[in-house]
Amino acid sequence: MQMRTTHARRILITLAACVALLAIPALASANKNLRTGFLDNSYVISDPAGFWSDAVDLNVGFMRWDVQWVHMAVTKPTNPRNVEDPAYSWGATDNFVRQAAEHGLQDRIMFTVWATPKWASSLNASGTTADMPRIDAWRAFVHVVATRYSGNYTPPGATTPLPRVISYETWNEPNASFALRPQIVNGKAVSPGNYVKLLNALKSEVTKVVSFKPTFVAGALYKQGGRRSVTPINFIRGMAAAKAKFDVLSMHPYNNTPRLGLKDGLDQSKTNPKFIGIGNFDTFITLSNQIFGKKRPIWVTEFGWQTPRDGKNQYVATVQQQAQFAYESVQRLKQLPQVERAAWFLLRDDPPGNGTRYTTGLRTFDGTKKPSFNTWKSATTKLRRSPIR
Repeated sequence: MQMRTTHARRILITLAACVALLAIPALASANKNLRTGFLDNSYVISDPAGFWSDAVDLNVGFMRWDVQWVHMAVTKPTNPRNVEDPAYSWGATDNFVRQAAEHGLQDRIMFTVWATPKWASSLNASGTTADMPRIDAWRAFVHVVATRYSGNYTPPGATTPLPRVISYETWNEPNASFALRPQIVNGKAVSPGNYVKLLNALKSEVTKVVSFKPTFVAGALYKQGGRRSVTPINFIRGMAAAKAKFDVLSMHPYNNTPRLGLKDGLDQSKTNPKFIGIGNFDTFITLSNQIFGKKRPIWVTEFGWQTPRDGKNQYVATVQQQAQFAYESVQRLKQLPQVERAAWFLLRDDPPGNGTRYTTGLRTFDGTKKPSFNTWKSATTKLRRSPIR
């Protein structure tokens, strides 16, 4: 009886998501280029067998991996441009790219390179991962990352080269004060110009190292601005003014009010929105095309809906709402032809007791599938994917 009741409830959730989808206006013919995947370094590292089993089940065709400089070079390397300097820690990333290639995701991995080690900060009084790094140190780190994952590097003791990585995203949410500092100095937004310095340095170093044409992803923008941060639209205006050069623009359209689902953002300005969510993502695309003077591919490199945790139910969606919104989001993105990639964060919730615990997973930390696991699977079944196995 319990199994039948649970099965019936899942069917009702999926039907509800489909009915709700009818309220979403069609914007264009269905997007045949969309690939979906996940960002979840922790799950991959702690339980690779479980992660890749889920990835196969969930029709993964793209994956984001965070290359956090602060964890990969805790102490300053003696020779920062030497990929084999003992200060570098490559193990988890090596394992991930090999596993991804084994599962058919060769060339379907994007590295997001960010997070300043204290020793590389350009702001000596601070020393946080959000500090604008010294450009010489940043260049050296990007150089060794590109060298190691160029497809031509064989680590000591190995018999074959590491798989190559062809897509690089510069930094994470650089328009937010918690991710890149400084943001605003004497009333002027300086973060867009600083970000373009990081972007151009990465592009230069990667291009010099690899023998193929990489894809350079810029933006990874936080959903909104604030007193000490810059709105996504104003940030890309600053990027354009600084003459940013890149291939793909990326955005993180989280919700402000999770329970509103795709309605969140519909009340925002069409010309200067302060907030970008899935609901008004078409506005972001339209304005970015105008600002840069051309249409570029758009990648959603992080999004998701937080569910209740540790008795905290404010500013979250219920697990049933998360299931509905996950389904609707994929359907929405299918109707936006410029959107080529979408990475959900996370596949499995963070463990209890973590002060910054995220519960956006399609599974709870103990492995229980949330209703969103099946609605995501249903929404992505017919999307393009690599021959994942």
